[in-house]
Amino acid sequence: MATFHRHNYSIAQFRRWFKNDQLVLQPKFQRRPAWRDDARSYLVDTIVRGLPVPKVYLRRKVNPKTQLMAYEVVDGQQRLKAILDFSDNKLLLRKRHNPELGDVAFQGLDQALRAQFLEYEISTEVMENASDPEVWAMFERLNTYTLALNKQEKLNARYFGYFKQTAYRLAAEQSALDAWKALGVFGDRQISRMKEVELTSDVLVAIIRGISDITSIAKAYKDFDEEFPNQRAASDTFEQAHSYITRELTDAVRTTRFRSKAWFYSFMVAAADAITGIPGGMGPAKPRPGSEVRKRLFSLDQALKLFDLDETLRPQEPLRGLRELHEALSRGTSHVPERKVRHAHFLPALTLTENAWSKRWAEFT
Repeated sequence: MATFHRHNYSIAQFRRWFKNDQLVLQPKFQRRPAWRDDARSYLVDTIVRGLPVPKVYLRRKVNPKTQLMAYEVVDGQQRLKAILDFSDNKLLLRKRHNPELGDVAFQGLDQALRAQFLEYEISTEVMENASDPEVWAMFERLNTYTLALNKQEKLNARYFGYFKQTAYRLAAEQSALDAWKALGVFGDRQISRMKEVELTSDVLVAIIRGISDITSIAKAYKDFDEEFPNQRAASDTFEQAHSYITRELTDAVRTTRFRSKAWFYSFMVAAADAITGIPGGMGPAKPRPGSEVRKRLFSLDQALKLFDLDETLRPQEPLRGLRELHEALSRGTSHVPERKVRHAHFLPALTLTENAWSKRWAEFT
């Protein structure tokens, strides 16, 4: 019967096993290497930064030819191949993943960083006395609870370039995570499935290319994988918009339907347009103080709730302008026409003076 033992092995130890023919990277149950160099470089950068990588599974058995102990890689082949190739100067750590180091091979790292890399420990499960059927049975159980990847998770697994890194940094740094939760836009489970990265990517596309369909996210990941010319400007606009909403309007967002993904997307894009302008937008136009905008968000939220009531219970009949907005929020919420309708309402709510907003509001109520 198979037994399992948990160890932390250094990269230096894996190198010794490999050079002594004790590490079998391609046993019969492993796939052939399939990772692109982008993915391999991204893994190396993770290790250089001292961040954790997924666990490796090995099967330990005696090699009948050499009579030496051998370690077959059951899971983690591609990770270990990338690590070994980098340590043998067969793979570059790319500048896009680590701008501070640039395009560098292992021998190009300073002595301290090389030592740190070799001392890095990988969590490892070692199987002993395990037959092939026992190996397959173990992985059947491991994969039983694996969730199918959603669209954003597939993009994250496919791309490793500038757009992905920008979206992930903006969405997942600690201050952003705290803000998502304070705003009520995303909970822990949604964040665990990268929903906040998806929304951030969607807003970045609007900042770069104007209001677009949500399907445009994938094209941006592809187009800006190797180069992202407007990376800094787009990041700054996103951060300013996000900071303004978090600083001035957290309570109004959290307690209204502006916390829903569709509403919040359009509100973020409106804030970005107001602050710096977006292609095909209506800005820039300086956002009003939070005290004014909060009242407008509450008013919009309350007025739009009337459409959810039976017609006989409505105290008044909202005019066409709000009906159009309600419809744009209720159906096809990730398509361009509906997004533009929302933008045409949310930007004035952010930027009009009190007198101008009062006149506009009087037309709707």
